[in-house]
Amino acid sequence: MSANKIKTKMLNLLAQRSFKASRMRNLIAVLAIMLTTILFTTVTTTGMGAMDSMKLTMQMQKGSRSDGDLRNMTKEQFTALKDADFIEKYGLRMPVGFLTNTVRHNVELDVMDETQAELTFCNPSHGKMPAAADEIVASDLAIRELGAKPKVGAEVTVEFTVHEQQYSLPLVVSGWYPAYNDQTSVMVAGEAFTEAHPEIFDFTYPQDREIAGTYFSDFTAKSIVGLNDKMYDWIRSVGGEPEDQNADNYVPGVINGMTNPALDKNTIATGAAFIVLFTFCGYLLIYNVFDIAVMQEIKRYGLYRTVGMSKKQVRHLINRQALWLSCIGIPMGLAVGYLVGKAALPVVMNVLSVEYENISVSVSPSPVIFIASAVFAAFTVFLSTRKPVRVAASIPPIEAFRYVENAAGKRTKKRSTTGASIPRLAMSNLGRNKRRTAFIIVSLMLCVTLLNCVGIAALSLDVEKQVNYNIRTDFAVVNAVSTNGQKGFTMRTQALSQETMEEIKAQPGVKDASAVYKNTIEDTNVTYDFGIHPTKDPYVDERTGLTYAATEEYYWFSLGDDKRPMCNVYGMEESSIARMDIQEGEHDPHTLYEKMLNGEGVLVGVGVDRKDMSIGKDANFVDVGDIITVYQDGQPVKKLPVLAKAALNGDDEEIGYTSNGTNLVGGDGLFLYFPTSVYQELYEEPVVYKYSFDVEESERLNMTAFLKKYMKEVDPSINYASAEKARESAETTRTMIHFVGGLIGAIFGIAGVLNLLNTVITTILARRHEFATMQSLGMTDKQLTRMMICESVYYALGACGIGLLLSVVLGYTMVKILLGSMWYFTFQFTLVPALLVSVLLIIVAAIVPVIALKMFNKGSIVEKLRVAE
Repeated sequence: MSANKIKTKMLNLLAQRSFKASRMRNLIAVLAIMLTTILFTTVTTTGMGAMDSMKLTMQMQKGSRSDGDLRNMTKEQFTALKDADFIEKYGLRMPVGFLTNTVRHNVELDVMDETQAELTFCNPSHGKMPAAADEIVASDLAIRELGAKPKVGAEVTVEFTVHEQQYSLPLVVSGWYPAYNDQTSVMVAGEAFTEAHPEIFDFTYPQDREIAGTYFSDFTAKSIVGLNDKMYDWIRSVGGEPEDQNADNYVPGVINGMTNPALDKNTIATGAAFIVLFTFCGYLLIYNVFDIAVMQEIKRYGLYRTVGMSKKQVRHLINRQALWLSCIGIPMGLAVGYLVGKAALPVVMNVLSVEYENISVSVSPSPVIFIASAVFAAFTVFLSTRKPVRVAASIPPIEAFRYVENAAGKRTKKRSTTGASIPRLAMSNLGRNKRRTAFIIVSLMLCVTLLNCVGIAALSLDVEKQVNYNIRTDFAVVNAVSTNGQKGFTMRTQALSQETMEEIKAQPGVKDASAVYKNTIEDTNVTYDFGIHPTKDPYVDERTGLTYAATEEYYWFSLGDDKRPMCNVYGMEESSIARMDIQEGEHDPHTLYEKMLNGEGVLVGVGVDRKDMSIGKDANFVDVGDIITVYQDGQPVKKLPVLAKAALNGDDEEIGYTSNGTNLVGGDGLFLYFPTSVYQELYEEPVVYKYSFDVEESERLNMTAFLKKYMKEVDPSINYASAEKARESAETTRTMIHFVGGLIGAIFGIAGVLNLLNTVITTILARRHEFATMQSLGMTDKQLTRMMICESVYYALGACGIGLLLSVVLGYTMVKILLGSMWYFTFQFTLVPALLVSVLLIIVAAIVPVIALKMFNKGSIVEKLRVAE
């Protein structure tokens, strides 16, 4: 056997024996490595899961998982797709249009093949794809919207308008799927439908821009690199024009931004911050473990050096043990971290329900999660062991033999007349290794600081601010179109009936009920002059029939019969005006209302700046005192000064986060608020678009049940919003902050406690001879325990003191600035979480030495004196 093999074999044998002899060190080291790996794996699992879930959710909201799509093609251009070298697979979609006999749920009718249905989430989960001309696949919500139950064989009637021709067709459900979008879904017909109704698919796009008769196609690409250029080149090669929207041969090619999102700098920065933070946490923990282990065995390494072991071989010896410990700790951490991350993901995703609905939670055990987490954990172990390994390999053998761990730096002699007290003795012991003391304090301090920052964020979450942005009363009842993001309240036929309002008002506990009137696209005879005259790019919108024009700054306005802006105009009772956030001009609601009743002026609303809930700068066209002229049938009838201005929330404009109706009726025009009687004088056929009311707390659940039943059995055309719904959505954000922030803080706390536990145990094992000497000179077991408790508690007190100070500094600086950038937070400072955690850490610090002494300081004084230090 060669000399190198003998050396390798001996090194392995020494490493194995040292590994087996240091069970406590191994346990703590494995826990440290495992905890670090859990950190990385949990964050990686949650982060990747959140990105994948959000990606899938946004794909479902868009209705496509493709890489891109091509639109407005002729039949010949679609046929040429089979020769496109950048496409992996593609589908066929021939759009017909949106059904006109739906209210609550938008339904688009298209002809598709199976590939297109699979790429657009329209594959039936029940039944099969349509084969006959009268068969369709639709979502469960679409089928219910058409008055049938979602089942194979159900019969529905669809109505739509194509090429200025109205159609009403009886169709049969051959299959259905659960809707992924509350607002819109697609109804799929088979290619037999085109044969039965060829006139629908006449290609007239160059003449009238009618998409019925054109060919669309979603596709997956072989590579997304340079995809936009590849699409444009292909479109031009088949006679299309990809960029000029006014061209007769316009064929747009669009990359799916949901499937291929651009890298977000904030996301990258957040991810990098977490990696640095957790690497630092792991470093603090693992470094301390190996530093203590090396110092504890420093004489053994000096002995190895005496008998001829080189520095490289000492390093190899320690690195091998670190590798074995990593091979145990990292896999365990990966498994636990993945499970924790998977459990945390639904809680994290719930926060998005404030702005998005139907969040899809998706996470799979991807190799990327485990490889990335293992690499970061291994790197942290490598980084943490460098200095302890270097110290062990570099210390001279003679120095190693007489090594005693003392405080770094020059010792100073001090005369004392007070004697040596137990607390003072404990305090002096902390200076034996200042670096180790600092690491323990930093670990525990980060726990205190992070949890307090989380507490500040959770306390600052302003639930009522979110609720008030959505709704100003306990309940608001509207036509279902107002909650439909693609429709909105635009027509008189969508008004609430007097019967519905009377039924609601008759319910127990209803108070402060008021009807809110609003103008529609049919009220073109009433217009307003406020100094803005849009003349740029006028066009007639096919949906509304209104003419829209823009200013030079591209503010768009709907124009009435006299070509003046129509605006968004409301008629309200005094109670509704009083609920609004009036910030300029006449602030007293009663005085303001009386003045408006007397024709002395008008209230103007401007969209709120959600950062500070002040009046926004966008579309802020008039000031208090400016004159607004009201026109009826082209003739001026009123000149009204602006008496006050209010910051508008979603409830003031339409309902919640939807505002499509106001965009269609008034565009960027003024939001004007009149008393009900004044509004009724101005408009020939005033209609109610919303009924707002409060309910006594004891009756709110009954009112919710009543409205649900009323919608289902009496008037399915209505919908409602409630403060309780908005409050529940806001509370999910607080839950997420507590869960994720608490988890991170708890991990830092566990890391600190492990550091403290390791230090206390090692101190006891390394100083057994010292303790025995002190006890032989008269120190009792009780005094020894008290000294160790003092040492441990001093660590906690130092960490808690610095943590409390840092919590104050960070709370009033970084946390306050961060929360100030998010509109649904109102900064509120607290130290309660830091104080509670401090008390808990001090209690743990007092308990740990007691248990450790009982377990590791056994034997008589004589036996312990015989043990070489």
